[in-house]
Amino acid sequence: MLNFNFLTPEILILAQEEGAKSSLQSLIIIPIMLVAMYFLVILPNKKEEKKRKEMITNLQKGDNVVTNSGLHGKIVEFKDNNETVVLSVAANTNVTFETSAILKKKV
Repeated sequence: MLNFNFLTPEILILAQEEGAKSSLQSLIIIPIMLVAMYFLVILPNKKEEKKRKEMITNLQKGDNVVTNSGLHGKIVEFKDNNETVVLSVAANTNVTFETSAILKKKV
């Protein structure tokens, strides 16, 4: 049989205090982790998305662009209140994409 004679009331009280400190530390760490995640992940993504939307609104006919799928082309025209864009990908070959599918503008 196991002998638990070493568990005196003083040791049990200390163990309970340590447990309380541990749970308080966990409650403090969770919000700190959430704030860190916001600044390290969410905020940079928002900034990048804002820059991308600004780039899309400044596109003009004749700009060379790359789509999300990796297709390179030259903007021929915009349709549907700039919701779609027609790209020339080769001689006599035009393809229509959503404007949101444009990943970047080639310089």
